[in-house]
Amino acid sequence: MNFKQLEAFYWLSQIKNYRQTAQRLGLTQPAVSARIQSLENDLGKTLIDRNAPGFRLTDQGMEVADFALQFLNLRETMNTRLLDKHKTRLSIGLAGMAAMTWGPMLLKRLRQEHPDLTLDVYSSSDLQLARFIEAGTLDLAFTAGRDRVPEAEFTTRFDVGWVARPDLVEGVAQPLTPEALRNLPLVLYPKTSPMWNPVAEVIDEMRSFRAERHYGNSLSTMYDMLRLGYGASALALIGVEQELADGRLVQLEVTEEIPPLDLACTYANRARRKPVRLVLELARECAWEWCQDHPRHACYIDGI
Repeated sequence: MNFKQLEAFYWLSQIKNYRQTAQRLGLTQPAVSARIQSLENDLGKTLIDRNAPGFRLTDQGMEVADFALQFLNLRETMNTRLLDKHKTRLSIGLAGMAAMTWGPMLLKRLRQEHPDLTLDVYSSSDLQLARFIEAGTLDLAFTAGRDRVPEAEFTTRFDVGWVARPDLVEGVAQPLTPEALRNLPLVLYPKTSPMWNPVAEVIDEMRSFRAERHYGNSLSTMYDMLRLGYGASALALIGVEQELADGRLVQLEVTEEIPPLDLACTYANRARRKPVRLVLELARECAWEWCQDHPRHACYIDGI
């Protein structure tokens, strides 16, 4: 197995067309087919379901595609660090709420105060960020899962509440019990999200339900689905602070609250201690300042 095989397979899994994949890689179509066949032979697994009516990966193919993405990201990280001789370059993973709140402030501060340091941001789910950590792609990660890094024991806490468009809950009696929530159309987290269990436990989602269920594959998508009226959702309230203030959305009164969402630094690359420490200190300052400016639905906690 080699990198060229994995590269060809990854792009084929995304584009789902041999001819277009060949164009993307500057190869001939037979060359792409040969690399895929060679990869299957080396792994001893069938990666593409050739009996399907359209392009479809097997279960093993989907797993290999995930690993291939990690290899591509790791190669890109290695190349940029080796080729850029004049700057220090770090990669930071930010779970959705960190990227949407104090993340931009951190980038701006670094550009102003440390122009010799370049920060590449990966904003994704906790699960995907964990994969990037395992692949060696990231130098820092702020997530809701995993253990805190001892030298960065600060937390950004976001209040979580049930929110909906007013027309969706017009005439619905409040406060809503878990049973009443279950009977509403809901926008839910994917099961890989750290927020899935707290929400599912409240509404007992393992039981049968009558109302619609919609799922967003990212935090920003869930906020958009909420605004568009797909259903009610339990989300960090800071993300819809303006809509709640002007009445486009309403916070629902409920009998069982959802615990707040805590984000903290859960990975730091100790091999690059000095630049990592600098970014951590700036992240601490930015998180504190941002929370001071948004005290209603978020707070900064030191030493948790």
